[in-house]
Amino acid sequence: MGNRSTVQAAALTFGVIYLLAGLLGFLPLLGGSGGLTNRALFGIFQVNLFHNLVHIVIGIAGLAAASSTANSRTFGQVVGVILVLLGVIGLFNANPLGLLYIGQADIALHLVSGGILAYFGFVAPVSTRSRS
Repeated sequence: MGNRSTVQAAALTFGVIYLLAGLLGFLPLLGGSGGLTNRALFGIFQVNLFHNLVHIVIGIAGLAAASSTANSRTFGQVVGVILVLLGVIGLFNANPLGLLYIGQADIALHLVSGGILAYFGFVAPVSTRSRS
């Protein structure tokens, strides 16, 4: 795969994680939901159709952003800030607009993943890892 900066690796990693979360969120076997009714994925995270689609969009954006360091930084900045804001909103209103449940375990997940992405978007030095 050649050389990839740590910022690109972060975008790729979070892209894969969010894409998988979105896809797994549709599987009733794992507690997922393909409708607008919230169900507990893995018995922990509330998901519904809209939530799954948002995860898939974030995942695809992360995979696309991994193509360059600049795109990866922008992905970390934009998605990181949005996820942190969703986590903070979840502290006060677990279901804003009735579309996207972000209470309980989702709060910590959004705050942590958003914080990590924001770090790679705003603060992390750009270094290159070589893969042999």
